[in-house]
Amino acid sequence: MKNYLRYLCIALTGIVSAIFLTGCGEKEKSRSELVLGNWSQERNRAYVLLYISLKGEWTSSVKISEATSKVVKSKGNAKGIWNIEKDQIIFTVMESDIEDVWEKNRTLLYNIVDLTESRMQFQDENGAMTVWTRTRIEKSAEGGADPAIILPLAPVVVNLNKNRSNDKDRYLCLKMNMIFKEPMPGQKLPPLHPKVLDSAIIFFSSLVYEDIKDFDGVKDQCRNLVRILNPYMEDMIKELVVENVILASDIDRVEEFIIEHTPPPPPAPGEEKGARMGKRRKKKNQRTKKPSPWIESPSERLPGP
Repeated sequence: MKNYLRYLCIALTGIVSAIFLTGCGEKEKSRSELVLGNWSQERNRAYVLLYISLKGEWTSSVKISEATSKVVKSKGNAKGIWNIEKDQIIFTVMESDIEDVWEKNRTLLYNIVDLTESRMQFQDENGAMTVWTRTRIEKSAEGGADPAIILPLAPVVVNLNKNRSNDKDRYLCLKMNMIFKEPMPGQKLPPLHPKVLDSAIIFFSSLVYEDIKDFDGVKDQCRNLVRILNPYMEDMIKELVVENVILASDIDRVEEFIIEHTPPPPPAPGEEKGARMGKRRKKKNQRTKKPSPWIESPSERLPGP
């Protein structure tokens, strides 16, 4: 009987320990952790977008979708600070140009009715219910800024127009990224239209040196190009960001730019294995090869004209 009781105690101790360890491994998120991230609330054809940051800050914007098109317009933005006390979440509005949603300099108290990974329901001081649904796009817990949806574009190289026939040839070489506007929840971004790059080449080749002789001029022309390209991209282009630009009169520099900023084509089926084996052989040869007594100096980029 004593042995039976001893074995029973050991078994119960093991069960309790297993439950304790399992509970430690699956730590339940606190309310302050559950509210972090992106949320949206639909009001007719408008969406109120809310981002709650780990730093105790929040930002919000209102996006309106026109009934007859896919155009999305921004109505305004607001931001402030937040905190949770017991069963309430408190939003303090610091700045706002959408006061029908977030009234500036107000502190809004909501009772937390329901809070999960995908949904949160609040009740205001008048008893009205507000439901927020987590959106697909997540933001950085550290940064807090809207995540940029970036589409890298192929290099654009054009021969600039001339004011006079005896002006020397100048080539504009650009590497740009297309930055999209924040989409509505569930909205898909448009694919790159085939006329986008052609339109960019025609636009830049119509410019003269004075239009883009400094970086401010290049940025101004990129803003003009956005207006030309947006009809092809359902008005979803926010801006064109220049990653690299040179203005050259030497065709060799142009070729270097194209080689540097054009990604290599993907290997054909069956070539990938051979490429990996070639890399291994190359590394092996580098380990056994003696260093050359001649050391070439790194090439320097020629100054602009």
